[in-house]
Amino acid sequence: MDLNAVSVFVQVVECGSFTHAAEVLDMTKSTVSRKLAELEQHLGVRLITRSTRSLVLTPEGERFYTSSLQMLEIMNQAELEVTANQDLIRGPLRVVFPVELGQQVLAPYIHQFLHEYPNVTMNLELTNREVDIVGEGIDVYAQIGELVDSSLVSRYLATSTRVIVASPQYLDKFGDIESHEDLVPPHKMVQVSNKAARVPKLTITPPNGEQVPIELPFQLRVNTVTACLSACIDSLGIAVLPEFICREHFESGTLVQLLPDYQMPGVSVSLVYAERQLMPKRKKEFIDYLLNAASSGRGHAK
Repeated sequence: MDLNAVSVFVQVVECGSFTHAAEVLDMTKSTVSRKLAELEQHLGVRLITRSTRSLVLTPEGERFYTSSLQMLEIMNQAELEVTANQDLIRGPLRVVFPVELGQQVLAPYIHQFLHEYPNVTMNLELTNREVDIVGEGIDVYAQIGELVDSSLVSRYLATSTRVIVASPQYLDKFGDIESHEDLVPPHKMVQVSNKAARVPKLTITPPNGEQVPIELPFQLRVNTVTACLSACIDSLGIAVLPEFICREHFESGTLVQLLPDYQMPGVSVSLVYAERQLMPKRKKEFIDYLLNAASSGRGHAK
């Protein structure tokens, strides 16, 4: 297989046009088209459906594109391993983190990493959607809660402490919470519904007691912690939130921690990635950087 043709195919996909790909590759448009045609003929399948306005990957093209990225990365890394530049950390990283974890906990360490390694470029997506790490070519992902896919590598990063909170105005209206037995209607909740985060069911353990579930009805369900926090501050209900996101509101008095003597199960946060024999040095260095930050307490999600 002609690896040059594979590189041309990847560039066409990323540019979205033969003309733009030809400019990037410093080739003629006809050469790019010929290389792609030769690759499709070699594979015996069509990779891209061409029209006058757009290029669309076929199902076979989508699978081959993912494999091509991995193939080219392995070749580039293999070349670095035997050159004088093997210690140079460079190249692209695609990273996906949950919104609040990325913004409020990990962002400073990501910025520091990029300052230390200016030859690394990063595409950072902050989202609470479910992701396909392998299919989307994601280098590093942060999993909240339990990891389901056993084919992936998971490295423990931190544990997030959760607390039950409400606004003073909400408590004035619906009554104080002095024990878990008070967690009944007319009290209600604002909930975070995030399919990507696999957190345990809401439970609470009283002092010298047994774990009991929290089964309040909800009035509002949202997909980000920030939105849940905002609704709780606006007195729409009780919320269970990461402690770190509530600290400033405890200090200002806009939120009150309920049942502070009770215990709630923590939620683990892990760095997840696909295992590969030749991991790019930039990826290994980035993972180690965040793990070291967490172990030293600088990046703890508590």
